[in-house]
Order: sequence, then structure tokens, then C-alpha cells
Amino acid sequence: MPSATIPSRSWHILAAIAVAAVATVATLAASSALAQGSGRPLLKKYIGNPDTDALLKEPTVRPQLEALLGKQLPKLIANLNVKGDIELVGGALTLNGNAAHKGGEEEAVVCIADQGPVPYVEAAIFSKGKVTVFTKSAQYDGTMICIKDWITQVNSGHRDRMTQPKNVQLSVAR
Repeated sequence: MPSATIPSRSWHILAAIAVAAVATVATLAASSALAQGSGRPLLKKYIGNPDTDALLKEPTVRPQLEALLGKQLPKLIANLNVKGDIELVGGALTLNGNAAHKGGEEEAVVCIADQGPVPYVEAAIFSKGKVTVFTKSAQYDGTMICIKDWITQVNSGHRDRMTQPKNVQLSVAR
């Protein structure tokens, strides 16, 4: 009669599969919670929201903007006069816009990473051809991706979003 025992090597493989399955389920659960903004009240409240002024006045956001920008805060607000809904870029709430009738000349962005007890805030202003980034990071590579992506767009005159690069081809479904 054949033995009903599973060889030791097979147990190791089965254990590895079980651990991988548990890790996958945990990752999916965490991703679902992040997508729903669980534990991140600003993400939950503001993604896709047009109430940009309310976000900038949030008690956990406004003091950071004031500390980062100081006397430049009114300039930031003026350069966010014309704006769209709040987006999620690189895991951060992102609000960008331009001064009235000054697109391509006077623009700004605010990025808010809603993590931990206090969200992390960065901002940038494009004015007179110069971008100034307001951050706590001493290195550019430590700046949030939403700031860097915005800088790329501003520096290209927003052509990078509108003009198909030479190395890009479209594969159209039929």
C-alpha cells in the first residue's frame, strides 16, 4: 500500500505557495483600502473634487503652506486662480492651475501626500520663466513626483501633453 505522506520537499513548496497566496491577498486588501482612501481622510474627501479652496484651507494643509511659502502664498493662490478638479498623481493629491489669462506665464501646483498623522505638502510656482519649488527636501530627487511631472509640463509649454513624440506609435484597435 502506498504511503500517504508527502515528501519534505513538497511541504516546502506547498508552504511557499500558501505564504505567497496570503501575501497576495494582503496586498490586494491594502490596495483596495488605499483606493478607497481608508485611513487617509484627505484622499477620500478630495480626489476628483472641484472644491480646491476647501483643500487649501484644511487645518492640516494651510499651516504647512504658510510655513513653506511665507510671503509667496498670495502668489501661489493667484497662480491657482484657473484650475480643474483635484487629481491623484503619484499617490498625492494634486492641484494645479494658472493665473487668470496667464496660462503658460503664471502657474502653480500644490501636492499633498496624505500619509501619517499630518499630510506632507509641497508646492511650486512658475513665474517670469522661473520655477520655484517650496519643499522640505534638500535634494530635487526627494521632491514629489507630482511636482516633477508638473515641472516637465510647464517647461515644455505643455506641448509634451499635446504633441505626439517621434518615438511613439499608436496601435489602434479595430
